[in-house]
Amino acid sequence: MDQRQKLACIVIGVAAAILIYQLFIPPIVGLADQGDFARIIGTFGYAPQDRSATIAFVAEKYVPDQAARKPEWEQPSSEYLFVACAILLNKVVSRDGRLDIVVIGAVHALAFLAAFARLLFVTKQYRASPFLWIIALVALTDVGYAAYWNSLYAEPASCIFFLLLAAESIAISDSGLVSPRQIALWTLWAILFVMAKAQNAPLGFLLTLLSVRLFWWTKYRGTVLCPVLIAAATLFNILTIPPRVQWADAYNHMFLAILPESRNPSADLKALGLEPALAKYSGTGAWSPGSAFHDMVESGLIGKEIAHAAIARFYLRHPTRIWRHAKTLLPIAFSLRPEWCGNFERNAGRPPGARSTAFTLWSGFHEHVLRRLGKLILILLCLSPAIAAIAWIRLPEQRRHVELLALLSICCLTAFLVAALGDAWDNVKHLFLFNLMLDTCLILVTGFIISPKSRGSPSSNVTHTNDD
Repeated sequence: MDQRQKLACIVIGVAAAILIYQLFIPPIVGLADQGDFARIIGTFGYAPQDRSATIAFVAEKYVPDQAARKPEWEQPSSEYLFVACAILLNKVVSRDGRLDIVVIGAVHALAFLAAFARLLFVTKQYRASPFLWIIALVALTDVGYAAYWNSLYAEPASCIFFLLLAAESIAISDSGLVSPRQIALWTLWAILFVMAKAQNAPLGFLLTLLSVRLFWWTKYRGTVLCPVLIAAATLFNILTIPPRVQWADAYNHMFLAILPESRNPSADLKALGLEPALAKYSGTGAWSPGSAFHDMVESGLIGKEIAHAAIARFYLRHPTRIWRHAKTLLPIAFSLRPEWCGNFERNAGRPPGARSTAFTLWSGFHEHVLRRLGKLILILLCLSPAIAAIAWIRLPEQRRHVELLALLSICCLTAFLVAALGDAWDNVKHLFLFNLMLDTCLILVTGFIISPKSRGSPSSNVTHTNDD
């Protein structure tokens, strides 16, 4: 084992130790439910034993309860794989049949560590890899990310499969000859990433385009199936979004974003084909006091006049409103700590909604540095295709890496727009993927600048001949 491999093992060991300290040593750190857990665990016939925990405390135990299911809110997700594994593991470790949140956390943490190890392995040839590994260690074990492991949100699946997808993309970029196994793994991780949650579906179209590019790189006949499979997963994800979820998101964006940010709410309502009298509901969410959501669902107004399609048309006709809304999100867009979510169990003795202050270095970097650079970051993400085009021409030996970074930056911007324009509730949680991709961009770009060439990379003399 060489020095680089030993360092990688140390980094993985430190990551495991930090996660064990946060997730499994009392008082454990997790993330309280905001109403979404039932969409995941309900499918398996479980419900929280303490139903009063809600957003203030982490619910520790889950018990079988088929009556607690909410089929009208459920959507198939790759997060089911981790929950199913946790339930199977729980049958071995539990004496009373109750499912402990730390069992779910253990499955998430093990899967994360495997993905993190894969990421270290595929980057070990870079001269700057020790520096990048330390940054990634600090970032990915920050409580802003780690708290999700002890939860039943779909974000863990998004994170884990994104890291696996990123690792396989880097491996492909560094390979002189891309193998069918690499393509198969890349496609699998892409499908599971897209299937994590509905918010990931728009990124599926971008991954479909990249899979076409992979065929150009490899020329394997079987590769033509990759875009078909990814596109099919993307469409399945979109078609299985529960109507009530779509209605709630549309209501939230209409009355928590478009109208509160409007200089003339009556005019905007008329432009949307709605009665100006609806302006009185401005500032209400689907589940907030004074909401007209349920009445509008019953009347049919939600789903017809108030729908994502109508909102999209509104923004196409008023593109400056996109930037206005983006600016309203900037103060919280780079936060890794979801609003209103407590991190501790009730019996930990902490006040309602208390949040952990351990391992918050990277969260602080987001809050105090990236937040101040918010406008510049969004502008650079918008300019990234042009920057990539210039780099692609000037650095022919690095074209695969340039294309990977370009796709990552475009996906990052897309994730921001999807979170910003898709809903206006739980904004920080919905921006989880944007921040994860932004962190990955920052780490990879730093590595590309510090160490543009790798030690003995097989693609250094081959890549440009395959890409032209």
